[in-house]
Amino acid sequence: MKTLLYVIAILWIASGTFVVVFTENARKVFKRIFFVEKIRLLSSLPFAFGVVLIVGAFWVKEIFWFTFILGLLAISKGIYLYAAPPEQRKAVMDWWFLRARPETVRLLALVLLVLGIALFSYLR
Repeated sequence: MKTLLYVIAILWIASGTFVVVFTENARKVFKRIFFVEKIRLLSSLPFAFGVVLIVGAFWVKEIFWFTFILGLLAISKGIYLYAAPPEQRKAVMDWWFLRARPETVRLLALVLLVLGIALFSYLR
């Protein structure tokens, strides 16, 4: 389980760094991957990350609250993407991939980068 937490931390660090350094290229890449019509299918990704984080919280007691809260947030995001009305889901995705300013995208990428670094450092 600790290995999966390391994988999540490294993915967050890599994707956060990628978005901060290459903002427009990263948006194009992520738009190609995640800007799809079947958003309900996409909702399984944050849900799965959340489940891994919550289960990992019980395996690695030193970082229980940190991973447990991040897992709850990820599961909440997955449930929202699955259960929200289609118009709301489309509006959120349109905003993120088409209308969000580059500064906003970089700020959220920095948050992701910091969370990845924090998770990685707690696991060491």
